[in-house]
Amino acid sequence: MKKKITSASAIFLLMLLIASMIFITACSSTQSASTSGSGKNSSESAKTTEGSTDSSNNESIVDAEAEPSVSFAATDLQGNTVRSEDIFSKNKLTMVNLWGTFCGPCIREMPDLEELNRRLKDKECAVIGVVVDVMGVNDSRTIQAAEEILSNTGVTYLNLLPWDGIFDEFPAQFIPTSYLVDAEGRIVGEPAVGARGSDDYEALIDDALAAE
Repeated sequence: MKKKITSASAIFLLMLLIASMIFITACSSTQSASTSGSGKNSSESAKTTEGSTDSSNNESIVDAEAEPSVSFAATDLQGNTVRSEDIFSKNKLTMVNLWGTFCGPCIREMPDLEELNRRLKDKECAVIGVVVDVMGVNDSRTIQAAEEILSNTGVTYLNLLPWDGIFDEFPAQFIPTSYLVDAEGRIVGEPAVGARGSDDYEALIDDALAAE
């Protein structure tokens, strides 16, 4: 009986430890809504995480004949309309980084993303960001917070506001999450979930380019 009680206690403590780690490293989007105002927003579909996932599937490339899966008209932080085809057609691959102003891991990786974007120019690739917790063009408080974060982290690459249906095209469950999109608007491989360094992201992009 003592052995059974000891085993049960050990399992319970392990489950409690795992739950505590998830609580510390993840933040649901409902928390972001409380800091950005009320109302329905596409950011409700995303959460934050500082962890990473197995990248073994990142080398899979979609069928070249597949229909474009990403097509949108969005607004940048300055209020300009930006169309997906104008972004993707300029690059062999574009890394779309979903992030939020409430997300610590997202903010911490931004200097690496800026460095990555600089290095990718020679490869005809680029990085863009989408601030998923902005609740429309009139959410001036969150837009201002995003602009301050970008300025403080030295980011110069394009950042967009979320558009209707963003999580249909980029079904992220956590942020930061980054997707690779080719020149035709097709998603390439599996998304990179969690904050990473510029070298790790560049390796994923190099693998995708080599597989084309």
